[in-house]
Amino acid sequence: MKTIRITTFFLLALLLFKQAEGQYEKVNSNGLDIYYRIFGQGQPILIIGGGPGDVSDRCLSLCDLLSKNYQCILVDQRGTGKSAPAIFDSTTINIDLTLKDFEAIREQLGLKDWNVLGFSYGGFLASVYGEKYPSSISSLITLGSMGFDFSTFRYFSDNIMSKLWQSDLDALEYWSDSARYAADTHHAIVETIRAMMPGYFFDREKALIEGKNMKDSDFDFEMGNWIWIDIQKKYLDFGNKESIFNKPVLIIQGRQDPTGEAVAINNSNYYKNSTLVFVEKSGHYSWIEQPEKVLTAINEFLSINK
Repeated sequence: MKTIRITTFFLLALLLFKQAEGQYEKVNSNGLDIYYRIFGQGQPILIIGGGPGDVSDRCLSLCDLLSKNYQCILVDQRGTGKSAPAIFDSTTINIDLTLKDFEAIREQLGLKDWNVLGFSYGGFLASVYGEKYPSSISSLITLGSMGFDFSTFRYFSDNIMSKLWQSDLDALEYWSDSARYAADTHHAIVETIRAMMPGYFFDREKALIEGKNMKDSDFDFEMGNWIWIDIQKKYLDFGNKESIFNKPVLIIQGRQDPTGEAVAINNSNYYKNSTLVFVEKSGHYSWIEQPEKVLTAINEFLSINK
């Protein structure tokens, strides 16, 4: 009977742990509650999603991949998901405040430093974080970062459009119609992103699955607008400055990423201590198209740089 009670106790404790994992926690940062979730155990990795304006749910599959070996901290960035202020403007949505939010989470978790992983726009944001708070970051990982000088935007759209089928172009034209755009701007933008999704991928089938799973609630475009304003005012010359971040950096780039190989190469040259890994047969969402290759690259990098 005693053995049964002990077994039951441990099973209950395990059940409660599983229920707690992935539940929202919050920290107050500069007057706003910032929400985040924790998945897995091990070396901590802050996961910074893209957009700007993507909700954190869009990186759940990345957390699922990495949380088998690491503790993933997935944050609803200021202005997205549950971390939404009452008023959106330049005083509530900007990069400096977002970085302070990350610091508030790190301090609440009692971490001296942590690994930081940024995807797409999140790669840019992670790089800015590294320059402004270098002592808080033990290593930096970027997945398909959009870069520092934003030169990718000279050809990014062309690379996307070149991979679209006629059916994709028809959908893009349909949702770009001015009347439909005016009737429900948010939904129309999401549908244009869905139509362009095959341009982000090497594997069209995986692109269509990703597009099908997208929801209107996955994006906070108002947040994104204010972040772009902030970037244009303060960060357009970011890549022209010499980096002060000398910790290890891993740059992962899909070979067929529409951001282009030059962005990853420039990013690698920017850092004094970087490793560049190109993932073959992969577009922008490398962890979806080639999860094992991405996981292997991160495992090898973090095992060397503990």
